[in-house]
Amino acid sequence: MIRHKFHLSVVPNVDDIVPLMSKYITDTSADTKIRQEAMRCFQVCLAASPQLSSQAFTDYFQSWVSYSHRAFVDDGIMLDPLQTLTQPSIMCLGQDDLYEITIELLSDVLTNYSKFLRKEDFTILQALFNSQWAQERYERLVKGDFDFDSLQFGMFMIAFGDATVQDLARNCATDPQSHQYLSALCALLGAEGYAVYEDKIYVPTLEFWNTFVETMVDDVYSAEGEEKPSWFLAAQEHVKQVIERCWIKSQFPPAEEYNSWDSVDRTGFKDARRDFSDLLQQFYLTTGIPLLQVFIDLLQGSTTTRNWAELEASMFCLMWFADCVYDAPQRDDYLAKVFSPSLLSLIGDPNQQVPTRAMKSFLDLVIAYPDYFKHRPANLPAVLNIVFAATGSTALAKTASRSIMKLCSDCRTILLPELGAFLQHYGNIASNYSLDATVKEAVMEGIASIIQGLDSEEAKLAPLEQLLGYVQSDVEKCLQIANGSSSDELTALDLGVISLKCLSGMSKGIQAPEDKPVDLEKIAEPVSPFWTTGTGSRVQQRIYMMMDRVFDVLGNHGEIVEELCMILRHGFREEEPGPFVLCSRMAAQFLMKANSQTPRLGRLINTAGFLVTTHKSTPDIQEILESLLNWVSQILQNLGGSYLDPCRVSC
Repeated sequence: MIRHKFHLSVVPNVDDIVPLMSKYITDTSADTKIRQEAMRCFQVCLAASPQLSSQAFTDYFQSWVSYSHRAFVDDGIMLDPLQTLTQPSIMCLGQDDLYEITIELLSDVLTNYSKFLRKEDFTILQALFNSQWAQERYERLVKGDFDFDSLQFGMFMIAFGDATVQDLARNCATDPQSHQYLSALCALLGAEGYAVYEDKIYVPTLEFWNTFVETMVDDVYSAEGEEKPSWFLAAQEHVKQVIERCWIKSQFPPAEEYNSWDSVDRTGFKDARRDFSDLLQQFYLTTGIPLLQVFIDLLQGSTTTRNWAELEASMFCLMWFADCVYDAPQRDDYLAKVFSPSLLSLIGDPNQQVPTRAMKSFLDLVIAYPDYFKHRPANLPAVLNIVFAATGSTALAKTASRSIMKLCSDCRTILLPELGAFLQHYGNIASNYSLDATVKEAVMEGIASIIQGLDSEEAKLAPLEQLLGYVQSDVEKCLQIANGSSSDELTALDLGVISLKCLSGMSKGIQAPEDKPVDLEKIAEPVSPFWTTGTGSRVQQRIYMMMDRVFDVLGNHGEIVEELCMILRHGFREEEPGPFVLCSRMAAQFLMKANSQTPRLGRLINTAGFLVTTHKSTPDIQEILESLLNWVSQILQNLGGSYLDPCRVSC
């Protein structure tokens, strides 16, 4: 249409069509069906001949509004005749037979091409929302009437808000009508019923407020100088009221009720909570860290009253500020009020039955701020006791193990004296095969990161061998089952995956931290041979043998190949020798055990490429590269044309 400008052919018809449409819109004695169909012409693209017929006419009115939208692109088309139909259309809202089609039309225009409406049209619409007719519909909606026509009115309100969002924001401090309208949209977030499951207007309203906050952020960062616009404080007050209502709506219902919802409503409720977190992160850009105090006050209040739903919602909200406050100088002072003795004593009270959802949010909060305990370690023992106890819950074990991993990684130097206790704890769960493999992997990674913090390579040897002993036990059981021994609980593949995931966790945890300071003035020292030819070399050999034996038995399973590649890649990333930093020749020999029948060939070949790129300075890299190229060539030759099939190399 833009290229050929077919729409220009209808310009001569405007003067004839507008009076005809106006007749049927304004004539209350006309047939209702014809009036309804006339209104639809506003939305349907004009495809019929401009010559009138009783059948074609029914689509005209909405069609001409669509045509007018195109007219904005072409200055040669005049809109005045069409715009004269807007106000008569608005008047049709009060007629029951035309309400549905009219409100759909106006919502569509406001949402998709609001520039069609003139200033006086917006004035009439704003006056309409202050009328008794609108107030009655609004009250029904807020009180929980979510029937179709009631929701249509709510969407109409939101569409008007979206179309005028900049004016509403900039006038909210001086214009009573703008202030009143924003207050009404805020109160719409408090409609009766649980969000999504019952309250169907909550999510669309929240989307409007996300747009409102984005408008605030855009104005702040586009304004010259550091002074905020005069309307900003008034807009912030509206958003703070929005936050309070959304915090209430984000509280989970009782578990029995929530579990009775269907999966669509449960997912929708969680998505609505995430939409709220987006608003919080955006609004933080306009307030800074004092915004946390809102949720700290709510947290402390619900801790005192032991209202678990409120407590969970407060912790959920605080979790989402982690990236925002990372570099804030006052961050730890605020977090000290979050991880307070009163909260920790409540969550950690063995006589208190903490709901699973509240405990999970606490664990997520710990995962979000693990480095806080590095700076303020006083409460670290209490938090560790809570997260270790949570590993005993099937529903919480994964989240708890991630908490352990994050705390161990960030607080490794502080936790060095407790290394023995951590090793003992893993010994307690090592034979618990009801735990998911990822739980053991995360705990292993955490303990290995503490071992990495030891001040000498020699000191790392004994605790590493103790951890490897647990893995070795699982490997032996795996091989026994693979060779025919019976097992009521697990298969050889189950144990193989558990063993390799534990090795993978160790290989990741033992890596030097990425934020380790570099001393530019330090004189380079010769690389220690401890892990390559010294006492530590037996650990490398032990790791290699476990990987090799599992691959020999279970190498036809993609999960096994994936984990083995992950272990190797963790070692390749290291810049200095370590227990998982296999020599390049040993690593290449392992990779070349694969053949054309091995699954995940793409992953294996990619790992071989990573080996080459990370060992460019190795003296024998040229020889290793030639061997790897021959290996790949042989695989491709054996595969024939099937190597072109991505499913074949990735299955």
